[in-house]
Amino acid sequence: MSDVLKPLYTLTIEEYTELNRRIIRQQLQELLTNQEQLVVQRSNRDIIFIDEACQITGYSKPTMYSKISKYEIPVLSRGKPLTFSKKVLIDWIHNGKPSVIEDLEAVTYLKTPKR
Repeated sequence: MSDVLKPLYTLTIEEYTELNRRIIRQQLQELLTNQEQLVVQRSNRDIIFIDEACQITGYSKPTMYSKISKYEIPVLSRGKPLTFSKKVLIDWIHNGKPSVIEDLEAVTYLKTPKR
């Protein structure tokens, strides 16, 4: 008869200890599997929030808010919550962190009709 099917009061200390170990091992394995899946899902998404953007750029939150208000950092939404594109943010860092306002001015200049 399996330890799992026996009533707890009939188990010896060794059997009870082994049963607990097996249950804990199984629960830990499930937890680790779920955690790995969560990490894969997080790494595949492109939309990130302020905390992750701070980790990527190395800036503190107050610095990020300052740079966002001065149009110095690319941001998807300026409302709550602030959202960023992970790919755009990484490209922005690789391009030497150019000012976003200069890009906006260039696009606006190019879109204005010539007389």
